Amino acid sequence: MDTPHPSLPEQKDAGAPAAGLRAVRATGAAALAIPPSGNTGGKIIQQGYQYTDQETGEIYLVCPTGLPHGVCNLVSISVNGLHPYAAITDYLNCTFKFDPAEEPFADLFQELFDLLGPKFSPATDRMRGLHGYAQSFQLGESSAQLAIGGQGGTVLLTMPGEACSLLHSIWPQVVEYLRDKRNAKITRWDGAVDDYSGVHSVDWAEQQYLLGEFSAGGNKPSCNNVGNWTEPDGKGRTFYVGKRKNGKIIRIYEKGQQLGALWHPWVRWEVELHNKDRIVPWEVLLEPARYVVGSYPKVLNWVQDEMTPIHTIQKQMKIGYEHLSSCLKTAYGPLLNVMLQVEGSAEAVLEKVLRSGAPRRLQHPLIQKPSDLIK
Repeated sequence: MDTPHPSLPEQKDAGAPAAGLRAVRATGAAALAIPPSGNTGGKIIQQGYQYTDQETGEIYLVCPTGLPHGVCNLVSISVNGLHPYAAITDYLNCTFKFDPAEEPFADLFQELFDLLGPKFSPATDRMRGLHGYAQSFQLGESSAQLAIGGQGGTVLLTMPGEACSLLHSIWPQVVEYLRDKRNAKITRWDGAVDDYSGVHSVDWAEQQYLLGEFSAGGNKPSCNNVGNWTEPDGKGRTFYVGKRKNGKIIRIYEKGQQLGALWHPWVRWEVELHNKDRIVPWEVLLEPARYVVGSYPKVLNWVQDEMTPIHTIQKQMKIGYEHLSSCLKTAYGPLLNVMLQVEGSAEAVLEKVLRSGAPRRLQHPLIQKPSDLIK
Protein backbone atom coordinates (compact mmCIF):
# COMPACT_ATOMS: atom_id res chain seq x y z
CA MET A 1 0.00 0.00 0.00
CA ASP A 2 1.02 3.63 -0.27
CA THR A 3 1.48 4.84 3.29
CA PRO A 4 -0.37 8.13 3.85
CA HIS A 5 1.67 11.18 4.78
CA PRO A 6 -0.77 13.71 6.24
CA SER A 7 -0.10 17.41 6.43
CA LEU A 8 -1.81 20.33 8.12
CA PRO A 9 -3.43 22.75 5.65
CA GLU A 10 -2.05 26.23 5.22
CA GLN A 11 -4.30 28.85 6.82
CA LYS A 12 -4.60 32.32 5.38
CA ASP A 13 -6.44 33.54 8.46
CA ALA A 14 -4.91 32.50 11.77
CA GLY A 15 -8.31 32.85 13.41
CA ALA A 16 -10.18 30.72 10.87
CA PRO A 17 -11.12 27.15 11.82
CA ALA A 18 -8.95 24.39 10.48
CA ALA A 19 -10.46 22.79 7.38
CA GLY A 20 -8.96 19.37 7.99
CA LEU A 21 -5.85 17.29 7.38
CA ARG A 22 -4.79 15.99 4.00
CA ALA A 23 -3.68 12.36 3.72
CA VAL A 24 -1.48 12.43 0.65
CA ARG A 25 -1.73 9.28 -1.46
CA ALA A 26 -0.76 8.23 -4.93
CA THR A 27 -4.49 8.08 -5.66
CA GLY A 28 -5.18 11.59 -4.42
CA ALA A 29 -6.11 13.49 -1.26
CA ALA A 30 -8.67 12.48 1.31
CA ALA A 31 -10.13 15.00 3.76
CA LEU A 32 -10.00 14.08 7.44
CA ALA A 33 -12.00 15.79 10.14
CA ILE A 34 -10.09 17.31 13.06
CA PRO A 35 -11.15 19.26 16.15
CA PRO A 36 -11.91 22.98 15.73
CA SER A 37 -9.20 25.62 15.74
CA GLY A 38 -9.63 26.26 19.43
CA ASN A 39 -7.79 23.01 20.04
CA THR A 40 -4.98 23.48 17.53
CA GLY A 41 -2.66 25.10 20.03
CA GLY A 42 -3.13 22.39 22.60
CA LYS A 43 -4.80 19.05 22.12
CA ILE A 44 -3.76 18.36 18.53
CA ILE A 45 -0.20 19.61 18.86
CA GLN A 46 0.46 17.94 22.18
CA GLN A 47 -1.47 14.73 21.83
CA GLY A 48 -2.22 14.33 18.14
CA TYR A 49 -5.39 12.65 16.94
CA GLN A 50 -6.27 9.28 15.50
CA TYR A 51 -6.42 8.43 11.82
CA THR A 52 -7.54 5.06 10.42
CA ASP A 53 -5.94 3.79 7.24
CA GLN A 54 -8.84 2.82 5.00
CA GLU A 55 -6.75 0.24 3.18
CA THR A 56 -5.67 -1.90 6.12
CA GLY A 57 -7.58 -0.64 9.17
CA GLU A 58 -4.37 0.31 10.97
CA ILE A 59 -4.83 3.18 13.41
CA TYR A 60 -2.24 5.94 13.69
CA LEU A 61 -1.68 8.89 15.96
CA VAL A 62 -1.15 11.97 13.77
CA CYS A 63 1.46 14.27 15.29
CA PRO A 64 2.38 17.61 13.71
CA THR A 65 6.12 18.12 13.38
CA GLY A 66 6.25 21.92 13.27
CA LEU A 67 7.79 21.76 9.79
CA PRO A 68 6.55 23.99 6.95
CA HIS A 69 3.24 23.09 5.28
CA GLY A 70 2.08 21.33 8.41
CA VAL A 71 3.84 18.04 7.75
CA CYS A 72 2.88 15.41 10.31
CA ASN A 73 4.26 12.11 11.55
CA LEU A 74 2.19 8.94 11.72
CA VAL A 75 2.71 6.88 14.87
CA SER A 76 1.30 3.34 14.94
CA ILE A 77 -1.15 2.69 17.78
CA SER A 78 -1.48 -0.72 19.39
CA VAL A 79 -4.75 -2.58 19.82
CA ASN A 80 -6.06 -3.78 23.16
CA GLY A 81 -7.74 -6.97 24.26
CA LEU A 82 -4.98 -9.54 23.74
CA HIS A 83 -1.82 -10.67 25.43
CA PRO A 84 0.97 -8.21 24.56
CA TYR A 85 3.37 -11.12 24.07
CA ALA A 86 1.18 -13.14 21.74
CA ALA A 87 3.84 -12.21 19.17
CA ILE A 88 7.62 -11.96 19.26
CA THR A 89 10.05 -9.39 17.94
CA ASP A 90 11.93 -11.08 15.14
CA TYR A 91 14.04 -8.23 13.73
CA LEU A 92 15.16 -4.80 14.89
CA ASN A 93 17.17 -2.06 13.21
CA CYS A 94 17.77 1.26 14.94
CA THR A 95 20.09 4.21 14.50
CA PHE A 96 21.36 6.93 16.80
CA LYS A 97 23.79 9.82 16.68
CA PHE A 98 27.36 9.14 17.71
CA ASP A 99 30.44 11.36 17.57
CA PRO A 100 33.73 9.46 18.08
CA ALA A 101 35.45 12.78 18.76
CA GLU A 102 33.34 13.17 21.90
CA GLU A 103 32.97 9.54 22.99
CA PRO A 104 35.37 6.64 22.42
CA PHE A 105 34.01 3.63 20.55
CA ALA A 106 35.33 1.45 23.36
CA ASP A 107 32.94 3.14 25.78
CA LEU A 108 29.99 2.59 23.43
CA PHE A 109 30.81 -1.07 23.02
CA GLN A 110 31.19 -1.54 26.77
CA GLU A 111 27.79 0.03 27.38
CA LEU A 112 26.23 -2.34 24.86
CA PHE A 113 27.97 -5.36 26.37
CA ASP A 114 26.82 -4.39 29.87
CA LEU A 115 23.26 -3.90 28.65
CA LEU A 116 22.81 -6.78 26.22
CA GLY A 117 24.84 -9.43 28.02
CA PRO A 118 27.89 -11.65 27.43
CA LYS A 119 26.44 -13.29 24.29
CA PHE A 120 26.93 -9.92 22.52
CA SER A 121 30.65 -9.69 23.36
CA PRO A 122 33.27 -9.22 21.99
CA ALA A 123 32.93 -6.91 18.97
CA THR A 124 34.73 -8.39 15.98
CA ASP A 125 35.56 -6.24 12.95
CA ARG A 126 33.87 -7.79 9.90
CA MET A 127 36.35 -5.98 7.63
CA ARG A 128 33.53 -4.65 5.43
CA GLY A 129 30.66 -2.19 5.49
CA LEU A 130 26.95 -2.72 6.03
CA HIS A 131 23.89 -0.95 4.57
CA GLY A 132 25.92 2.06 3.44
CA TYR A 133 28.01 2.29 6.60
CA ALA A 134 31.77 2.08 6.09
CA GLN A 135 32.62 -0.36 8.88
CA SER A 136 30.73 -3.06 10.76
CA PHE A 137 31.26 -5.30 13.77
CA GLN A 138 29.84 -8.68 14.78
CA LEU A 139 28.61 -8.60 18.38
CA GLY A 140 29.65 -11.87 19.97
CA GLU A 141 27.74 -14.99 18.97
CA SER A 142 24.42 -13.16 18.95
CA SER A 143 24.05 -12.44 15.19
CA ALA A 144 23.70 -8.73 16.07
CA GLN A 145 25.89 -6.21 14.25
CA LEU A 146 26.92 -2.60 14.76
CA ALA A 147 27.82 -0.40 11.79
CA ILE A 148 29.56 2.98 11.82
CA GLY A 149 30.87 5.62 9.44
CA GLY A 150 29.47 7.65 6.60
CA GLN A 151 25.77 7.95 7.45
CA GLY A 152 25.25 11.41 8.88
CA GLY A 153 27.12 10.82 12.11
CA THR A 154 25.01 7.85 13.15
CA VAL A 155 25.57 4.22 14.03
CA LEU A 156 23.32 1.33 13.07
CA LEU A 157 22.45 -1.47 15.47
CA THR A 158 20.88 -4.41 13.66
CA MET A 159 19.49 -7.45 15.46
CA PRO A 160 18.03 -10.41 13.54
CA GLY A 161 15.66 -12.86 15.20
CA GLU A 162 18.36 -14.89 16.93
CA ALA A 163 19.71 -11.80 18.68
CA CYS A 164 16.20 -10.59 19.54
CA SER A 165 15.39 -13.90 21.24
CA LEU A 166 18.28 -13.32 23.65
CA LEU A 167 16.67 -10.08 24.82
CA HIS A 168 13.11 -11.24 25.46
CA SER A 169 13.45 -10.77 29.23
CA ILE A 170 15.19 -7.37 29.16
CA TRP A 171 13.35 -5.42 26.45
CA PRO A 172 12.32 -2.70 28.97
CA GLN A 173 16.00 -2.03 29.79
CA VAL A 174 16.91 -2.07 26.09
CA VAL A 175 14.15 0.44 25.33
CA GLU A 176 15.22 2.67 28.20
CA TYR A 177 18.82 2.75 26.98
CA LEU A 178 18.23 3.15 23.24
CA ARG A 179 15.21 5.43 23.37
CA ASP A 180 15.94 7.53 26.46
CA LYS A 181 19.72 7.68 26.63
CA ARG A 182 20.71 7.40 22.96
CA ASN A 183 17.60 9.02 21.45
CA ALA A 184 17.62 6.22 18.89
CA LYS A 185 14.93 5.69 16.27
CA ILE A 186 13.66 2.39 14.95
CA THR A 187 14.18 2.08 11.20
CA ARG A 188 12.86 -1.49 10.88
CA TRP A 189 10.91 -3.79 13.16
CA ASP A 190 9.50 -7.26 12.45
CA GLY A 191 6.89 -8.87 14.65
CA ALA A 192 5.90 -12.51 14.18
CA VAL A 193 2.94 -14.70 15.13
CA ASP A 194 3.14 -18.48 14.75
CA ASP A 195 0.28 -20.86 13.99
CA TYR A 196 1.87 -24.23 14.68
CA SER A 197 -1.21 -26.21 13.64
CA GLY A 198 -1.57 -24.36 10.34
CA VAL A 199 -5.25 -23.45 10.79
CA HIS A 200 -4.50 -19.97 9.40
CA SER A 201 -2.57 -21.24 6.40
CA VAL A 202 -1.17 -19.43 3.39
CA ASP A 203 -4.23 -20.62 1.43
CA TRP A 204 -6.50 -19.19 4.13
CA ALA A 205 -4.55 -15.91 3.98
CA GLU A 206 -5.05 -15.74 0.21
CA GLN A 207 -8.78 -16.36 0.63
CA GLN A 208 -9.00 -13.59 3.24
CA TYR A 209 -7.22 -11.25 0.85
CA LEU A 210 -9.75 -12.01 -1.91
CA LEU A 211 -12.55 -11.34 0.61
CA GLY A 212 -11.04 -7.94 1.42
CA GLU A 213 -10.03 -8.80 4.98
CA PHE A 214 -6.59 -7.20 4.56
CA SER A 215 -8.29 -3.87 3.92
CA ALA A 216 -10.76 -1.71 5.78
CA GLY A 217 -13.04 -0.63 2.96
CA GLY A 218 -10.52 1.24 0.82
CA ASN A 219 -8.32 0.01 -1.99
CA LYS A 220 -6.78 -3.40 -1.52
CA PRO A 221 -3.03 -3.41 -0.82
CA SER A 222 -0.97 -5.28 -3.40
CA CYS A 223 -0.17 -8.98 -3.00
CA ASN A 224 2.40 -11.45 -4.31
CA ASN A 225 2.86 -15.23 -4.23
CA VAL A 226 6.21 -17.03 -3.99
CA GLY A 227 6.69 -20.78 -4.29
CA ASN A 228 4.81 -23.52 -6.09
CA TRP A 229 1.15 -22.50 -5.80
CA THR A 230 0.05 -24.41 -8.91
CA GLU A 231 1.09 -27.80 -7.55
CA PRO A 232 2.31 -27.39 -3.95
CA ASP A 233 5.27 -29.69 -3.33
CA GLY A 234 5.76 -29.42 0.43
CA LYS A 235 8.81 -27.18 0.10
CA GLY A 236 7.10 -24.03 1.32
CA ARG A 237 5.13 -21.10 -0.06
CA THR A 238 4.89 -17.43 0.91
CA PHE A 239 2.04 -14.95 0.51
CA TYR A 240 2.96 -11.24 0.66
CA VAL A 241 0.62 -8.30 1.21
CA GLY A 242 1.87 -4.73 0.87
CA LYS A 243 5.16 -3.31 -0.34
CA ARG A 244 8.33 -2.81 1.67
CA LYS A 245 9.02 0.51 -0.08
CA ASN A 246 5.78 1.86 1.39
CA GLY A 247 6.85 1.08 4.94
CA LYS A 248 4.69 -1.94 5.77
CA ILE A 249 4.46 -5.51 4.50
CA ILE A 250 3.17 -8.77 5.89
CA ARG A 251 4.41 -12.16 4.77
CA ILE A 252 2.65 -15.40 5.58
CA TYR A 253 4.84 -18.41 4.94
CA GLU A 254 5.07 -22.12 5.61
CA LYS A 255 7.74 -21.99 8.28
CA GLY A 256 7.94 -25.72 8.99
CA GLN A 257 8.43 -26.51 5.32
CA GLN A 258 11.01 -23.72 5.04
CA LEU A 259 12.99 -25.53 7.74
CA GLY A 260 12.99 -28.73 5.69
CA ALA A 261 9.99 -30.66 7.01
CA LEU A 262 7.82 -31.66 4.05
CA TRP A 263 4.16 -30.71 4.54
CA HIS A 264 4.72 -29.50 8.09
CA PRO A 265 1.70 -27.35 9.13
CA TRP A 266 3.59 -24.57 10.97
CA VAL A 267 2.76 -21.17 9.41
CA ARG A 268 4.31 -17.85 10.41
CA TRP A 269 2.63 -14.45 10.02
CA GLU A 270 5.30 -11.74 10.02
CA VAL A 271 4.70 -7.99 9.88
CA GLU A 272 7.60 -5.77 8.81
CA LEU A 273 7.46 -2.05 9.58
CA HIS A 274 9.87 0.64 8.36
CA ASN A 275 10.10 4.31 9.26
CA LYS A 276 8.79 5.30 5.83
CA ASP A 277 6.42 8.24 6.45
CA ARG A 278 5.83 6.89 9.94
CA ILE A 279 7.40 6.60 13.37
CA VAL A 280 7.75 3.06 14.68
CA PRO A 281 7.24 3.49 18.45
CA TRP A 282 9.51 1.77 20.92
CA GLU A 283 6.46 0.15 22.49
CA VAL A 284 6.57 -2.43 19.69
CA LEU A 285 9.28 -4.17 21.73
CA LEU A 286 7.16 -4.16 24.89
CA GLU A 287 3.81 -5.11 23.33
CA PRO A 288 4.66 -6.77 20.03
CA ALA A 289 1.36 -8.59 19.53
CA ARG A 290 -0.69 -5.45 19.85
CA TYR A 291 1.26 -3.84 17.01
CA VAL A 292 1.31 -6.95 14.82
CA VAL A 293 -2.46 -7.29 15.10
CA GLY A 294 -2.92 -3.54 14.85
CA SER A 295 -1.26 -3.55 11.43
CA TYR A 296 -4.00 -5.78 9.96
CA PRO A 297 -6.71 -5.96 12.65
CA LYS A 298 -9.42 -7.67 10.57
CA VAL A 299 -7.38 -10.64 9.41
CA LEU A 300 -5.30 -11.10 12.60
CA ASN A 301 -8.14 -11.08 15.12
CA TRP A 302 -7.44 -14.76 15.93
CA VAL A 303 -4.16 -13.97 17.74
CA GLN A 304 -4.47 -14.57 21.48
CA ASP A 305 -2.06 -16.99 23.12
CA GLU A 306 1.29 -15.90 24.52
CA MET A 307 4.40 -16.78 22.53
CA THR A 308 7.87 -17.39 23.95
CA PRO A 309 11.23 -17.54 22.15
CA ILE A 310 12.00 -20.88 23.82
CA HIS A 311 8.86 -22.49 22.39
CA THR A 312 9.71 -21.25 18.91
CA ILE A 313 13.34 -22.38 19.16
CA GLN A 314 12.19 -25.79 20.40
CA LYS A 315 9.94 -26.19 17.35
CA GLN A 316 12.76 -25.16 15.02
CA MET A 317 15.25 -27.56 16.60
CA LYS A 318 12.88 -30.54 16.53
CA ILE A 319 12.17 -29.95 12.86
CA GLY A 320 15.87 -29.43 12.14
CA TYR A 321 16.78 -32.63 13.98
CA GLU A 322 14.26 -34.72 12.05
CA HIS A 323 15.35 -33.18 8.75
CA LEU A 324 19.07 -33.75 9.37
CA SER A 325 18.40 -37.29 10.60
CA SER A 326 16.53 -38.02 7.38
CA CYS A 327 19.38 -36.56 5.32
CA LEU A 328 21.90 -38.71 7.22
CA LYS A 329 19.86 -41.85 6.58
CA THR A 330 19.46 -41.09 2.88
CA ALA A 331 23.04 -40.05 2.20
CA TYR A 332 25.04 -42.24 4.56
CA GLY A 333 22.71 -45.00 5.78
CA PRO A 334 24.21 -47.63 3.43
CA LEU A 335 27.73 -46.57 4.42
CA LEU A 336 26.88 -46.88 8.12
CA ASN A 337 25.56 -50.38 7.41
CA VAL A 338 28.89 -51.36 5.85
CA MET A 339 30.82 -49.69 8.67
CA LEU A 340 28.85 -51.68 11.22
CA GLN A 341 29.88 -54.90 9.47
CA VAL A 342 33.51 -53.78 9.30
CA GLU A 343 33.85 -52.33 12.82
CA GLY A 344 31.78 -55.00 14.54
CA SER A 345 29.63 -52.77 16.79
CA ALA A 346 27.64 -49.54 16.83
CA GLU A 347 29.96 -48.19 19.52
CA ALA A 348 32.98 -48.72 17.28
CA VAL A 349 31.23 -46.98 14.38
CA LEU A 350 30.35 -44.00 16.58
CA GLU A 351 33.90 -43.79 17.87
CA LYS A 352 35.14 -43.62 14.29
CA VAL A 353 32.74 -40.93 13.00
CA LEU A 354 31.69 -38.91 16.07
CA ARG A 355 32.79 -35.26 16.28
CA SER A 356 32.28 -32.65 18.98
CA GLY A 357 29.83 -29.79 18.61
CA ALA A 358 26.43 -29.55 16.93
CA PRO A 359 25.23 -28.73 13.38
CA ARG A 360 24.63 -25.02 12.80
CA ARG A 361 20.91 -25.66 12.41
CA LEU A 362 20.79 -27.08 15.93
CA GLN A 363 22.73 -24.24 17.53
CA HIS A 364 21.33 -21.17 19.27
CA PRO A 365 23.11 -18.88 21.75
CA LEU A 366 20.13 -19.10 24.10
CA ILE A 367 20.45 -22.90 24.32
CA GLN A 368 23.43 -24.63 25.89
CA LYS A 369 22.37 -28.23 25.18
CA PRO A 370 20.15 -28.80 22.09
CA SER A 371 19.22 -32.31 23.20
CA ASP A 372 17.30 -30.85 26.15
CA LEU A 373 14.82 -29.24 23.73
CA ILE A 374 14.69 -32.03 21.15
CA LYS A 375 13.87 -34.90 23.49
